[in-house]
Amino acid sequence: MNKRWNSRKPVQLDLVINYPAIGLLRGKATNISHDGMFIETAVASLSHYSDIEITLNLPSLSEIPIQIPAIVIHNSGKGIGIMFRNSPSEHKNTLANGMGVIQQLLNQQQENPQKWAC
Repeated sequence: MNKRWNSRKPVQLDLVINYPAIGLLRGKATNISHDGMFIETAVASLSHYSDIEITLNLPSLSEIPIQIPAIVIHNSGKGIGIMFRNSPSEHKNTLANGMGVIQQLLNQQQENPQKWAC
């Protein structure tokens, strides 16, 4: 599960992690791809292969917070690597919207890299 199929792009995105064992955690995505992202967080010891949900607030792309189901793939001293997961059929629209937003983020970051530096 650790193999990356797509290259990651640098970003700086504030987000919220819903980790059922602890609750809500703040984090910052530092890179993103079509398959996953790395999130810097103060709590870096989330269990491998745990189901989580990422919430992104991106007013420039969507008025509604985007929720994306994911799985924790690895931990490091600085944060967690996650993989977006295929969701059950009742979540397909949410996941499709979230992946659409991710594609827009990747496109915008590629077109204007200075805008994404914080």
